[in-house]
Amino acid sequence: MPWSKYSYAFLRINTLDVLRVFITNAIYKQDNTIVIQNKQNMLGITKKTFQDLRLQLPLSEIRKRARILVIDDDEQAFPSALLLREGYNVVYWPRVESLRELESGEYDLIVLDINGVASAEISTNDGLGVLDHIKKCNPAQLVIAYSGKQYDLSQSSFWRIADDFLGKPSSLITCKEKIDALLKTKFTPEHYWDEITKIIIESGVSQRNIRKFESQIVSTIKRQKVVTTETIERQLSIAHHTAAIIGVLLQIIYRFYESR
Repeated sequence: MPWSKYSYAFLRINTLDVLRVFITNAIYKQDNTIVIQNKQNMLGITKKTFQDLRLQLPLSEIRKRARILVIDDDEQAFPSALLLREGYNVVYWPRVESLRELESGEYDLIVLDINGVASAEISTNDGLGVLDHIKKCNPAQLVIAYSGKQYDLSQSSFWRIADDFLGKPSSLITCKEKIDALLKTKFTPEHYWDEITKIIIESGVSQRNIRKFESQIVSTIKRQKVVTTETIERQLSIAHHTAAIIGVLLQIIYRFYESR
């Protein structure tokens, strides 16, 4: 039977439908089964998340990587030398020597004595003022408050913002338990990204833009690139000060992948 103009029209419509399927999906045969793969997955343009960069490190490697700063006017009170022998990366300051290094996330964990570590020019409230300042500049900075005096933690806002507390004197075992607990739960890229997400949400950024930003950050990590404060400020439409805090936290995240 000869083909009519309607037959050609029908063929054209169905051919277009088939082409749409191929454009939208990749169709191939696997184990005698037809499999349809979405073009976004095929082209690798799905959103990237920190789950794609999951990093599993043994505790011995975590201890080696985490930079621990001990600030205490009594060099013999905290077992820094013993921790070094146990494989921890420990630096000791008798007093606060540089606020810049405390603000910039230079150290992953700070053990901070509350008394006798800061001059009046640096802090009018000694170590407590330093603790408050650190957390304002870097909310995710891990800090263990360290003192021979007893404080009511429920009554002091300063003590509540510390991540943990150690009394003087503390044994090597007690110090290791406190430090290891913080490093295992909070010294992770996911923890720092969660803190960034909280800051971004508080700034009123939409979930859609947060997901786009996360995807961009994961891509920069894979390419071993960095995102500037100006880029963060522009892309998220947030205050420069907030973008600077996020920039500090991103620098900490980048360090996790430098030696990969």
